[in-house]
Amino acid sequence: MKPYELLLIITPDHDDNEAEALTDQVKGIIENGGTLVKLDPWGKKRLAYPIQKRSEGYYVLYIFECAPSFVAALNQALHVIETILRYMIVQYEDDIDKLKAELAAEAEQPTSEAEQPAPDVEESTSDDAESEDEEPADDTEAEDATDNGAETEDTTASA
Repeated sequence: MKPYELLLIITPDHDDNEAEALTDQVKGIIENGGTLVKLDPWGKKRLAYPIQKRSEGYYVLYIFECAPSFVAALNQALHVIETILRYMIVQYEDDIDKLKAELAAEAEQPTSEAEQPAPDVEESTSDDAESEDEEPADDTEAEDATDNGAETEDTTASA
């Protein structure tokens, strides 16, 4: 099986629920003939040029693995769906194993963050608040010293 990526542009005329339904429909088509690795909905974006008298589109990126023969069947299935403005299927150029490892690490990361106690965040916030009170006085002194140095340099240069 080879890795591919599919970028869809869906008509923006529908609400988000209908766009998600179409996204799930395409996901089902892909899963029937291959393995979906990543689904990344980008949301509504402005198009570079009008397509079918529309200036916006709802973008969705799919990264999947399948047999090369399935790409032709997927192409035909997407061509029939009227709410798709444009789509493009290309072979995935990056390392698919690296992407899978990153996705697995992201899936594990939220559980480890939830286990960490929240007071660590509060402590850093209180430290920041204390240092913010001290910083303006230090900045003012630093600015005064810089201004005096600048005046000295100006008089030296003019003399």
